[in-house]
Amino acid sequence: MFLVAYDQQRASAMLQEWSATRLLQELEAGHFGVLLSDDERCELHDLLQAWVQRALGPMPLRDAILVDPQRGWRVYDLICIALADGPRELPPESGAALTALNTIPLTPEQLRQRLNSHGGTDGISAMLARAETENLVFTYSSVLPLRFPQPDLDTLMPPLPPAARTTERFEHPSGRRRIFAMALALLGVLLLAIPMLFGEIPAQPAGLPLALITLALLVGVRARWPGYLGSVCIWLVANLPGFSHNRMVALWPDVPLLVLGVCLLALDSRIRLMWRWIRARSDER
Repeated sequence: MFLVAYDQQRASAMLQEWSATRLLQELEAGHFGVLLSDDERCELHDLLQAWVQRALGPMPLRDAILVDPQRGWRVYDLICIALADGPRELPPESGAALTALNTIPLTPEQLRQRLNSHGGTDGISAMLARAETENLVFTYSSVLPLRFPQPDLDTLMPPLPPAARTTERFEHPSGRRRIFAMALALLGVLLLAIPMLFGEIPAQPAGLPLALITLALLVGVRARWPGYLGSVCIWLVANLPGFSHNRMVALWPDVPLLVLGVCLLALDSRIRLMWRWIRARSDER
């Protein structure tokens, strides 16, 4: 009976994350397969080269196995051999204990318990210690070359590619939003224009008319809450009791409100998109 410890977690991760092309490149560069014999290294190279020639090279190894399982499971066995410690031949009594168990793979603790009840772990103590340290598992067979337990490929889905970043663009108002924004702007203009037609200057032109026109703009560009709060701060500057167009704004509270409003507007991505769009149109002219 032959026993081998191998890194099942890394082998499974390679099926998910590595392609046949990458494994072939690593093998040719000498970065993988150092523990393989010359014949095993050549066999793995030929199998991977066949996949590359069949346009399976860019696929994750897991998908290539699904397409070509005959070559695929041999590739997996060779990957496991390259990540293995062993094989080690066990005494007949230990081999009989494992044959009766008929379970693979085994954790180091499971193997130790089984062998301790059938002659002990003489000869594989170092192997068990390494397996416990490096989180390896064990498989066994009465013949060579070893066949490793096949993982469930359905649980080894390759990682999803990162989602492409979508670049926001400025969108002109349309549909009901456009109609609502136009109605608000028209109402604000009428509140300014109608008194002037009768020879009167509105007492507070920056009050309700400005609020409606500003609200129309915010609705039109689909502003977010920082845009609305920033607009309220700037609107308040012109509507404070002490505000006068005939003098410079007072340091308090006009300037803090104005600075806060501009900062909040700058935080709104939709407002920034509108500014970029206006600047681009100005540059074209």
